[in-house]
Amino acid sequence: MRQLKEDTIKSNLIESQQSAYGPVCVYQNKEYRWLTLAQKTNEDITIQGVMNLIHPEQVIVPVNQCMMLFLLKPVDTLNILNLGLGTAGFERIMYHLQSNTPYINTINTFNTVEINPSIVYVAKEYFNLPNSHSTFLQCAELYIKQCVALFNVIIIDIFSGEYHQPFLTSHSFWQNLKRCSEKNTQVIVNLNPQTGQELQSLLVLLRQHYKCLALVEFNEYKNIVLVLSQHTLMHINIDEIQNSPVFINFAPTLYKSINSIYHIE
Repeated sequence: MRQLKEDTIKSNLIESQQSAYGPVCVYQNKEYRWLTLAQKTNEDITIQGVMNLIHPEQVIVPVNQCMMLFLLKPVDTLNILNLGLGTAGFERIMYHLQSNTPYINTINTFNTVEINPSIVYVAKEYFNLPNSHSTFLQCAELYIKQCVALFNVIIIDIFSGEYHQPFLTSHSFWQNLKRCSEKNTQVIVNLNPQTGQELQSLLVLLRQHYKCLALVEFNEYKNIVLVLSQHTLMHINIDEIQNSPVFINFAPTLYKSINSIYHIE
């Protein structure tokens, strides 16, 4: 990722749009294509997602690989909701696993919610998002408020630059999310808390809505991944990740990138 920041220069720019939510820029070198949402100086560059040009199904960043942790406990039929499209890395790996591996049986529902039409455009044009994929151009908070469907996997990966959306600290958002969750739903959240107090406050809030929490810390990333469920998450541990056939094949070094996994049950 550090090398890609150095390569985020004009000569590698292949798409640039001024959206209502800020600049959307796509860059490419010989190996990778990536997305940034804001860029003033090198210090301000935040890479939102990366795609390997030769193997677009690969999930490159350990934080994004953890969005697949629900696969440690296989489900026959998946009903997936992804809040935040980015470079469609989650969509690419899910479709690849369904079509080319035995690890996913059936994806019954697969909806993605994205507020920025420019992101949807570049995901389809540059990051292999199928035109047939169910993408809802809407605020995630409003989608959840109006949602009548039920999902057993909910991914939340919504950032504006390095900051997550304020509604993630709202009781009403999590109440509405539970309303569109199945009995055994796992919710996986990518967070970048700015302070320990911010993280502590969020954990106190989430503990009021979910019986079980797993918190994943990384060696080289500030982000934290939270897994939420009403049922035990003790199976989410380093040994299980290291020995899982899915992760052996598609994220073989993830277990080395994880510093700690904490459980609250």
